Amino acid sequence: MKPVDIVRLAWSALKDRRLRSTLTILGIVIGPALITALNASTAGLSDSITSRLQTLGADSILVQRVGDFSFDEKVVRKIETIEGVKEVYPFLLIASGEVRSRGKSFAMDPTGTYTVLAIDMKNLGKLFPNIKLVEGYALGGLSSAVVGYSVWNPTDPDLPSIDVGTLVTVKANNPNGENTAKTYSVTGKLDKYGQALFVNPDNQIFISLEAGLQLTNRRSYSGAFVKIVDVSYSDQVVTMIQDLLGADVRVFSVSAITATVQQIVGTINLFISSVAMMSVIVAFLGIMTTMFTAVTERVREIGLVKALGFKTRDVLLSFLTEALIIGFLGGVIGVIVGAISSFGLTTLFSAPSGPTRPGSFPTGFGGGSQSIAIVPRITPELILTGIFLALIVGALAGLIPAYRAAKLEPIEALRRE
Repeated sequence: MKPVDIVRLAWSALKDRRLRSTLTILGIVIGPALITALNASTAGLSDSITSRLQTLGADSILVQRVGDFSFDEKVVRKIETIEGVKEVYPFLLIASGEVRSRGKSFAMDPTGTYTVLAIDMKNLGKLFPNIKLVEGYALGGLSSAVVGYSVWNPTDPDLPSIDVGTLVTVKANNPNGENTAKTYSVTGKLDKYGQALFVNPDNQIFISLEAGLQLTNRRSYSGAFVKIVDVSYSDQVVTMIQDLLGADVRVFSVSAITATVQQIVGTINLFISSVAMMSVIVAFLGIMTTMFTAVTERVREIGLVKALGFKTRDVLLSFLTEALIIGFLGGVIGVIVGAISSFGLTTLFSAPSGPTRPGSFPTGFGGGSQSIAIVPRITPELILTGIFLALIVGALAGLIPAYRAAKLEPIEALRRE
């Protein structure tokens, strides 16, 4: 028989048992759908998190002071001497105190409102690549400030809207227990940037490093951002900083965190694949049961066609083609269902994440809720994997029943009731 005739015969046989064929196909759909939906979702999640982590660049390292350690210029100079270090940007985080502007006062809160970050203003663009001013200038004077997007455009009606020229008074809690208040004039407003790895600039009031030291009446920084000459130096520099400063600091690198995230996602994918394989086994048994039932029901038909001249090979290919069609349809439908479902799953993943406190994990010094924009990664390889897996399951499940049907002797088959 010609291949097209075998396909036509197999399709006709499936249509004659439409309900059973449909239920069998639906049983196969689960496996490819799970594989496509979950793998596309986790891959999209991994891409989103990795992209977010890379906002500061893989060549970035965060060094945070622990306790009362004096993180001063001497420490900065020591870090600068480490092989592989390109630049060191000290910073001072002021997360405890009060802010007054336009007649409103509110407490600084890394998880609710915003905080003050003192840095060398000329390094703002290096710390946050592609950050833009929508109005004004980023001046580094002792009495000037630059505000992030969420500061000048707050969603909370209780917070004041701040413009260029607005006066902002910051009262900080000093180490000696006294409160020092300084007033700053807003000279610039930053465009929306989004959550970076170590800092969320949208929720920051930026002042110069010297202004921050004066405000807090101290000469010690909160830590430093370290830029390395190449990503290959990352682990080496982290180790050397830890050896140099010991337990007085905590060191985080973008590349290490990215590798950890990818490892976690890989573990999740392995678990997901294991779950999906269980559904594949169920589908395998479902197809085999359906094909054995079909052979049992069509014994006389098999005997008749073989008596009329059908070869053993033709009968074998006919039943095997039925199983392949079931597998193919189940795979295609499963991939489509999985692709659609992946967008629903990523919507759940994209729900606003909880607030992040400094020190708990270096994903932001201030911030409130953040949402992660996730797009499922549906690749041709993933689509083909789902369909190919269903075809393999169909072929293997249909092989034994097809072989048994092909080996039936015409006379014996025609004798059966």
